[in-house]
Amino acid sequence: MNKLPKSDMKQVAVLGLGRFGIELAKALGATDCEVLAVDRCEERIYEVADYVTHTVVADVSEERNLREIGITEFDCVVVAIGDDMQSSIITALNCKHMGVEYIVAKAQTAQHAEILEKIGVDYIVIPEADSAKKTARLLTQPQIDDIISVTADYSIAQVAVPSDWAGRKLSELNLRSHYGVNVLIVITNGGINTSPAADTVLAESDRLVIGGMSSDIKTLAGKLK
Repeated sequence: MNKLPKSDMKQVAVLGLGRFGIELAKALGATDCEVLAVDRCEERIYEVADYVTHTVVADVSEERNLREIGITEFDCVVVAIGDDMQSSIITALNCKHMGVEYIVAKAQTAQHAEILEKIGVDYIVIPEADSAKKTARLLTQPQIDDIISVTADYSIAQVAVPSDWAGRKLSELNLRSHYGVNVLIVITNGGINTSPAADTVLAESDRLVIGGMSSDIKTLAGKLK
């Protein structure tokens, strides 16, 4: 089961620069965190050198190389090795044994993900499967902009405010009573309301971040059609 990080990650190491690793390193580089990108192929290092803080050419499946780059000093390590399942597993296992605080790993298959979970990897991503699920949800539940599964049964989702909710207070809608979901955040054109009160009036351009049982969120999405 995926565990969300307890705080913002300020130092992240991305190990493996396949398609996923490169895009992740670039995205992280656009934030204010320090990013180390590592790959055994120097050409791949060149692709991210202008986007990240540090780069290293090394075989990360070797424990001594992980020690040399100071892997335990990072808040998070992402094992993004995509073309070698054995190297991915060994690298994740070494990071775990060395005491890395938070480990994210890319998995090729469900079986690969199961092994990573047993090793103790905190968060596992299967890019193609995750992308397929997101596309399926886009086609069947377009009312939900995004959704995160916190546990097997509980999720956090972002939904657009439908026109018939515009101009109404949260207390009038009473989403908790009617649908079993809580409004956690209201995103407006002017900013973010992280503690929306019962008298908060919604605009049609607003978006709501809601939390609740996955089944209740799905039911709500169906009512928004």
